[in-house]
Amino acid sequence: MKFIVLPCVLASCLGIGWAVFVDSQHQGDLDLPRARTEAVAVEVVDLQTRDIEEILELVGSLEAGRDVEIRSRVSGQIQALSVDVGDSITAGQQLVRIESSQQQELVRQAEALKKVAIAELAAQELRAKAALQEFERQKDLRSKRVGTAQQLEAAESKLEIARAESRLAASKVDRSESELEGTRLALAERVIASPMSGHVATRLVQVGDLAKTDLALLRIVDLTTVRTTVHVGESDYRQLREDQLTEVRVDTYPDEVFVGRVERMAPVLDPQTRTAVVYIAVDNPRGLLKPGMHARVRVRLNLHEGVSVIPLSAVVERAGRKTIFVVAENGGSVQQVEVELGLVEGNRVEVVSGLRPDVRVVTLGSHLVVDGQDVQVMDEPASTAD
Repeated sequence: MKFIVLPCVLASCLGIGWAVFVDSQHQGDLDLPRARTEAVAVEVVDLQTRDIEEILELVGSLEAGRDVEIRSRVSGQIQALSVDVGDSITAGQQLVRIESSQQQELVRQAEALKKVAIAELAAQELRAKAALQEFERQKDLRSKRVGTAQQLEAAESKLEIARAESRLAASKVDRSESELEGTRLALAERVIASPMSGHVATRLVQVGDLAKTDLALLRIVDLTTVRTTVHVGESDYRQLREDQLTEVRVDTYPDEVFVGRVERMAPVLDPQTRTAVVYIAVDNPRGLLKPGMHARVRVRLNLHEGVSVIPLSAVVERAGRKTIFVVAENGGSVQQVEVELGLVEGNRVEVVSGLRPDVRVVTLGSHLVVDGQDVQVMDEPASTAD
C-alpha cells in the first residue's frame, strides 16, 4: 500500500509546481506592456539625402619604380668613384673606374699586331699580282707557240699559291681586328656607366677597394614613379581592374593626396590567405614620395548619388532582419520598420527601401526600445548623421 501512495504524492507535487510556473510566466507576459509604456529617452536624426561611396582601404610600403644594383663584370682595384649617396645621375654617366693599365697595354699590343697583319696582306697581294702578270705572259707566249706548256703550268701554280697566301693574310687581319676589339671591350668594362637616370641610393665601396663580380658597388633608384604592393581579399578582388584610379596618402604629407592607378594584378590568389597581390603605381614628379614610406591606399569601388542615408548606429538586427526605429506620428512612441540597406561608408549606411523621406530615425537608444515603446525625444541637431 505504501508503494502506491508515495508515487501519487510525488505526482501531485509535480503538478502543483508546474501550475505555479505557468502562472508566473503568464503574469510576466502580462507585465511586458506595462514595461513598454515606460518612456525611454532617445536621440533622433532626420533622414538625409546625400552621395555615398563604397571605399576599399589598403595599406602597403612604397618602392622605387626602378631599383638597380651596379656590379662590375671584372675584378680590380677601384681607381675612381665619381658619385655619392643622394647624387642625381643621368643615363650613361660614368660612375666607377677600375684600374686598367694591363688592359691598356693589351690594346696597344693588339693594335701593333693588326698593323703587322695588314702589312703582310699588302705584301702578299703584291706577290699575287706579280704571279698573275707572269701567268698572263706565259699564256701569251704559249699562244704564239714560243713558250712551253710546262712553263705555263708552273706560272699557273705560282698564281694559285699566291692567291691562297693572300687569303691567309686577309684572315690574319680579320683575326687581329677581332682580338683588338676584344681587348678594347675588356678595357671599356673597366669604366662602369649608369644604365638609367635616377639617384644614388646606396654606395657600398670606396676608392681603393677591390671590385668583385659578386659584390654590388652602388644602388641606383628611379623615383619618377613609385609603386606599392597591396594584398586584396577575394571578395574585393573582382571589383578591381587595371588602370583604375586610386588615392594614396603617406604620413609624411598628411594633407597631400597622390593619384595612383592599378598597374598590375596577380592572376591567382594565395590559398593560405585568400588574397591576391595588386601593384599600384604613383606618379612622383616632385619627388616627395620615397621608398619605405607607409602608404594608405583608397579605391572607390562604387558610388551612389543622392540616396537616403542614416547613421549605422540606428540599425538594429533582430530575428535576422535589419530594422530601425522611427518616431511615430504622435511623437511620443516609436515604430519598428524593416529596411533594405545598401552601401556603407564610415558610420553611415544607405537605406534602399522601407522609409518615408520625412521620418525621424532613432540613433542613441535604438537597442533599448521595442515596437510601440513610449519615448522622450532629446534635442539633437540633424547634423549628427554625419
